[in-house]
Amino acid sequence: MDTAIQNCTVYCIPGLGVNKQLFKNLQLPRFNISFIDWITPVKNETLPAYAMRLAQQIDTSKPFVLLGVSFGGMCAIEITKQLYPLKTILISSSKTKKETPSRLRILSFLPLHYLISDSLYLKGAWILRRLWGVHAGIEQEFKASLTPPPENFFARAVNMIVHWENETIVANVIHIHGTSDRVLPYKKSVVYDYTIEKGSHLMVLDRGEEISRIITSSLHSLHPSIHTE
Repeated sequence: MDTAIQNCTVYCIPGLGVNKQLFKNLQLPRFNISFIDWITPVKNETLPAYAMRLAQQIDTSKPFVLLGVSFGGMCAIEITKQLYPLKTILISSSKTKKETPSRLRILSFLPLHYLISDSLYLKGAWILRRLWGVHAGIEQEFKASLTPPPENFFARAVNMIVHWENETIVANVIHIHGTSDRVLPYKKSVVYDYTIEKGSHLMVLDRGEEISRIITSSLHSLHPSIHTE
């Protein structure tokens, strides 16, 4: 096997404001795993520009795969357009602007997201945890993923999503989505590579084993020795 492929790293980008604990139930033993840390968005920064600043954490001298959840998946799409990873895996995310909820566009005209502090966003995330699909069995895992973000993170990140204009379908993307996602709702008009029945927005926590099998199967061409049973 090509030693370069053996040294392939999967870079994981978590969802909006959560940390690497989001990925604790994923099992990808044949790959090196690295986690992207959030950084402070610049005022009025675009999502493509922010994503490329995140990409400075990636060692592009070696083969790599991107794996992003929710907002992290959108960032992964923008990085993919510039750095061409071997594959990009999206979980509970969107490939293009058209796949995001139309209700978000209201915030482009009425930017109420700027009225909410980072601390209030965190409190709201916990209060609204059922919306994300957090049930009693994964509450503690979700709580562990909620750590204070970089300064001025949430409002500026939401603004990037609201004004995201991507319409390009990039190559080598694997899109995994749950039918019970209430944040980025499942759409029959969208082409998903894998659908998780009754999977929520944070299904990466409670459906980790199932999602790990899908990812392993998707990466089999990069790592032929992987068992996909």
